[in-house]
Amino acid sequence: MTKKKSFIHHIFIYLLISISSLLCVLGAFLFSSYNILENEISDSSSAFLSIYSNELQNKTSQMDTILKSVTAQGVELAKIKSSNENDRTLNAISLKNYMQNIITNNSTTADVIVVYDDNYEICLDAISPGVTFQEKEDLRDYTKQVIRQNQENDLEWDFLQINGEVYLYKMLTANDRAIAIYIKAGRLLDTLLLENNDNRIVVLVDKQGVIGKIWSDEIDDIFVGSDIRSINTDEYYSRKQVVIEDQLILYCLVIKNSLLQQSDFGMFVVAVLAMVAVGFMGFIVFYTRREIADPMKLIVAGMSRIKNGEYNNRIDINYKTKEFEMLQETTNQMVDEIVDLKIKTYEKQIELKDMELKTIKLQLKPHFFLNALTTIASLSSQNKNKQINIYIDALSKNVRYMFRAGLHTVPVKEELRYLAYYFEMQELKYPGCVFYFIDIENSLDEWEIPQMLVHTFVENEFKHAVSMDTTLTILIKISKVTHVDEDMLLIEIEDDGKGYPIDVLEYMSADEKAEETMDQRIGLWSIKKMMEIMYDRKGLVTVKNIEPHGCLNQIYVPKKTVNEIIEGKSKYTRERK
Repeated sequence: MTKKKSFIHHIFIYLLISISSLLCVLGAFLFSSYNILENEISDSSSAFLSIYSNELQNKTSQMDTILKSVTAQGVELAKIKSSNENDRTLNAISLKNYMQNIITNNSTTADVIVVYDDNYEICLDAISPGVTFQEKEDLRDYTKQVIRQNQENDLEWDFLQINGEVYLYKMLTANDRAIAIYIKAGRLLDTLLLENNDNRIVVLVDKQGVIGKIWSDEIDDIFVGSDIRSINTDEYYSRKQVVIEDQLILYCLVIKNSLLQQSDFGMFVVAVLAMVAVGFMGFIVFYTRREIADPMKLIVAGMSRIKNGEYNNRIDINYKTKEFEMLQETTNQMVDEIVDLKIKTYEKQIELKDMELKTIKLQLKPHFFLNALTTIASLSSQNKNKQINIYIDALSKNVRYMFRAGLHTVPVKEELRYLAYYFEMQELKYPGCVFYFIDIENSLDEWEIPQMLVHTFVENEFKHAVSMDTTLTILIKISKVTHVDEDMLLIEIEDDGKGYPIDVLEYMSADEKAEETMDQRIGLWSIKKMMEIMYDRKGLVTVKNIEPHGCLNQIYVPKKTVNEIIEGKSKYTRERK
């Protein structure tokens, strides 16, 4: 006979392999996470710039249109140079009213329009709400100064800083006349949420590379008026987007030293836990030898003597752990009561069903919590604290519902009430991606169904059918029907997604679960087995695809259960009243 090795020997080998593998995984995880984070920063910065540059292009284009409309008022502009004072006054009033109407109708586009003619020192202006008198006077003075000092004007967008306020402006000068339009730089992207850009610094520069506006806190080498070209590019991840060719450029900068600050908290947790796990495994090797290997040798020696016929032999050792103490007592009891070791078939069957239902329960609940933890991590990475609070509130209600007792039945209305909390949670993860409708008669509200029955199917929809690209419709219809000559509750859950894969339909129609599907759609298979055990019949759960696309889940729920775990009891009820 071949001599067999002890399982303790194998345990030590496997533990050493696990420690080595964990160290390799930890190194690969940290390296991969760093590269992924760099790529995410680059991609997200490009996306930010694309959005912001489009907004700036739209706003400057609208301001160009306003400027052209003012310059198109040729008659009024010509007559404010008239030698007739009445003509000058009347046309100046008409032009000012025209300008004010334009800026009133475009108050989100421009702040101030100024027309100045040096012949008779006529200065007209129009302002939007929120512009102070001093700000208006400052811009009027600057417009006059350009004409009086014969400053060059290339009719391009530029920045102007006066009394701490930065403006983006364009000015047309000709024949001792200036027509200018101004907007505060802080209002250029006021429709976008720039305050939640993590550690990004978004700056707008002119054609000389001078920074005119910063959407972030100023730092030592990045401030209004500094040259973008003087920034040390080795210290930043940098992306740029041209807003207006040869006039305005938008930059997005991320400090490389802040890379770890932008890392997902979960990454640090995983890394720390992995290092703790390596140390803990070393302790497990020592603990296993002291608390398992050595006591096991003594037990094996005693059982070998009993096997050889020494029925008067007893294992009499002072163990430190309750498991080995229990094993010792059980072994001695088995020797004392060898004739009573036969177990009735019915008791075995009940025990097996109990274990099977407990296994199903353990399968269903982690399936839910893994999805919940993933969503919270995603919201946290986006700094959506308010949504996290809403999500956790809904999650807590579901947790209390799920862990109130073992597998048992609840009224339909209670299942649907907690299902609504689940939809509320998922709306935060998939905003606007799911439309659902529940159709049920009021008379069926009290019909008892297995707890988490509908919830599991809906959770499966979110896991496999919901996409951020399209809107999924989920219809839940609950009605009373006659099935196999018996009144039953029919629950139909339908969606217009892509339907089930062929392999899912095949193993859901099989009597036994295929080994290769152990980790796929575990919730659906568990529901099927739970229904078979609780109602002692098959064929209550069917899944199929429908045309032109989508799937239909049908669950028939009889009025009474056959086997059920009732809260406070550890056995099944038969013919539940």
